[in-house]
Amino acid sequence: MRVAGSGHGAPLAPCPSPSPASRRPDDRHWHTPAAAGRSWTLRLYRLFVLAFLLILAAPASGEDWTTEEVFARHKDAVVQVRIIDTGGGAKRSIGSGFLVSDDGLLLTNFHVIADFVHHPEQHRAEWLDSNGQTGALELIDVDVVHDLAVMSAGELAGRPFLAVESNLPNMGERMYSLGFPYDLGLTIVEGTYNGLLEKSLYERIHLTASINPGMSGGPSIDRFGNVIGVNVASAGDQVGFLVPARHVIDLLRREDAGTPEVLMARIGTQLRANQARYLGELLAQPFASTRVGAYEVPGAIARFVNCWSQTEQDKDRLFDQTELSCQTEDDVFLSGELATGAIRFEHSLRSRRKTGLIHFWSLMERQLAAFYGSFGGDRATMTEFSCQSDFLLHEGLKSRIVLCVRRYREFADLYDIVQRQVTLDQDTQSLQSTLVLTGVDREHGLGFARRFAESVRRPSP
Repeated sequence: MRVAGSGHGAPLAPCPSPSPASRRPDDRHWHTPAAAGRSWTLRLYRLFVLAFLLILAAPASGEDWTTEEVFARHKDAVVQVRIIDTGGGAKRSIGSGFLVSDDGLLLTNFHVIADFVHHPEQHRAEWLDSNGQTGALELIDVDVVHDLAVMSAGELAGRPFLAVESNLPNMGERMYSLGFPYDLGLTIVEGTYNGLLEKSLYERIHLTASINPGMSGGPSIDRFGNVIGVNVASAGDQVGFLVPARHVIDLLRREDAGTPEVLMARIGTQLRANQARYLGELLAQPFASTRVGAYEVPGAIARFVNCWSQTEQDKDRLFDQTELSCQTEDDVFLSGELATGAIRFEHSLRSRRKTGLIHFWSLMERQLAAFYGSFGGDRATMTEFSCQSDFLLHEGLKSRIVLCVRRYREFADLYDIVQRQVTLDQDTQSLQSTLVLTGVDREHGLGFARRFAESVRRPSP
């Protein structure tokens, strides 16, 4: 799965500005209560507008609009969202966005504006409409777990806006996605609603439509113009994914973040709450298990964990190998270099054939010390991994375990964990299991890693 915005210089295969005196130099693109003159009265007005959107009726019951009519009626509510690198003066990333109120509130994806969130001193945010008009965008709040951001464009106040619908359509119902694919101008594509993804850790709508890079953050609407979801990703071949609109409603109901510091604190809170939710649910029940050779191991431990297996018994190999790999299919986008909120694990059973005992265990030792996969991030965002080794004796099975942990610098109490273990009970074969958890707190992460290690066992005869 890839994000459907376009970023970092090339397409990928995802209120009037306040006066200088009213804002701080380091907050010049941020929407603050002081800078925009927001008050509790205005917030009440926004709640009233939101309530109005939820009960907005269809223009004519049962009336079917053509694609041409849908586009003509709603095109003015959709704009391109552009993040500009202030040093070079050109686009850093692009996506789409749509208006949700008559005072210029605009929705887009977090991954479209992530560079602006992390480095506001190096970037500015703009909107561009299909007529070539442009203006500044100010950031109000984000929902990083559901890849959403709400922004403000006072110059767009008074334009047509879209109603947000929390109810989902019927299976097979016609929908329309709008956005700016590949920086080619505003486009509309027809698609079919195919329900919520069953095997997804993060709630997503499956839409059969050509959602292309640059359309991220654009709306997917029903025939009456109600927003059902927000374009977020594509797997190609007319397989698109949307964030359900109910998460937009939740975001609009919150108070403004106000400052970059408050916003980053909110992102950390969202990440911690998210991992506590799914790891807590998994730890509340025994892990589902499966057999790999003579061992019982964690397998498809949840509906959102997919597993694949492969056996290699080539006669020229030094040892036979059976692998079982399981992982969540999606994660939380933090930046172009770092994603989080995922679970991955692998079991590899190796049985020696043409190698001696010492050589075989030397190979196992080297593989135990190797890292698993790519983790992203850099020294500015992550610490180095710190590792420790120990032995585990559980239900008569002895294993050696190497546990490695690194910390997120921007988000307190969040870590990536890598745990590798190898069984030591047989001379002719060994089971090596690797667990990867990203963006977890110590309590849930280490508790999960311990449960995982103890779930590798030899069943009783």
